[in-house]
Amino acid sequence: MERLFLECTVRVFLLISATAILLPIMGVKDAAAKHRVWAGVMALMLLLPVWATWGPKVSLRVLPPLPRAMSHGPIVTEGSLQAPVAQKLSSGELLLVSVYLVGFCVLVLRLAVGTIHTRRLIRYAVLEDGVRTSPLCASPVTVGFFCPMVIFPENWREWEQSKLNSISAHEEEHARRRDSLLQWFALLNRAVFWFHPAAWWLERTLSGLAEEACDNAVLARGNNAREYAACLVELARSVSRSGARLNIVGMAVPGGLLRERLRKIIEIGPRPRISGSWMGCVAVVCTITCAIAVAGTVEHAETKIPLTNQTARSENPKAVAEQPSRPSCRYCPNPEFPDEAKKAKISSASALVEITVSEKGDVDAKNIRVIEDPGHGFAQEAVAVVKKWKFNPATLKDGKPTKTRTTVEVQFTWHSD
Repeated sequence: MERLFLECTVRVFLLISATAILLPIMGVKDAAAKHRVWAGVMALMLLLPVWATWGPKVSLRVLPPLPRAMSHGPIVTEGSLQAPVAQKLSSGELLLVSVYLVGFCVLVLRLAVGTIHTRRLIRYAVLEDGVRTSPLCASPVTVGFFCPMVIFPENWREWEQSKLNSISAHEEEHARRRDSLLQWFALLNRAVFWFHPAAWWLERTLSGLAEEACDNAVLARGNNAREYAACLVELARSVSRSGARLNIVGMAVPGGLLRERLRKIIEIGPRPRISGSWMGCVAVVCTITCAIAVAGTVEHAETKIPLTNQTARSENPKAVAEQPSRPSCRYCPNPEFPDEAKKAKISSASALVEITVSEKGDVDAKNIRVIEDPGHGFAQEAVAVVKKWKFNPATLKDGKPTKTRTTVEVQFTWHSD
């Protein structure tokens, strides 16, 4: 369980960092384009737990080398062994899962309450003169997932026509882009990865980019930048007087960062839109980079442990007369200490097993033989762990990898609390 959390944490960091570096390098300044890229990153984040468990992997050796878990020795078949018993969660893992579930449930419950209130807001909005209004709105909002709609405050008739046009254009752009749906998924992503600061940052970034993209769309229609900025300030004052944009507990709608928005509207104005061909190039580069980051799996640094050469023998018929080099372990996680041995108050033991290492360095899981079994479940755990080990394969004199049969000693150590 700790490994899954660690892998997701590192992969999210790589995913966010790679995208944040690529966007300025490729000259992407348009808010709408950046919003699309970060929305794709959010989708990959939501897939991370599934990918980390069942997806293809690319080794990322960022952990320190493991201590030696094996020494010299020769290895028998697994057929005489019972299947390893599934490991129970340790107290530390149980605490970790409990803390995670508490945070996840709190945020998901909040999101669910907001979703329910959103549906009620839509249901009870009043349609007058082609405009939907609600007394709960202090400023216009766009709500709804697949058929988004704009809901205005009841005093919209008091607005000047220019203000009404610019604000309507802004909210209609939100509806066209379905920002409310993307924001909902951003909040869900934040709930899933609540322990990672990147998830909170990404939710705020998507919200800010959505607002900026809609502001650019309003200015692109010919609206005066200063008049539009004044409209936003006036709406912000209305929200401040009412205490919230929506008088509903649990609701979350895009907004905020007004000072930065005003600066970009007045000083910078709308940025030129990115061309379709260049956006395609950006999408391809970001997809490849993000796929590498998502597929990366955290591994320990290579630990080269020589195996005995006395019993290693080539199973390649062409190499009978040629002694291959010794395989060395490059990824050898420590075994689990058997519960049966803990109950018997055994602090250390070792099991001797014979394995076949393929030309690719993998252990043949169907051809493992126990030579020395100290009992108390040690042999079963030894067989279970060596299936996960990865080796630098044995090589012939010409450097060609070859399959070998060799023996390893799996050592167990346990210190009671």
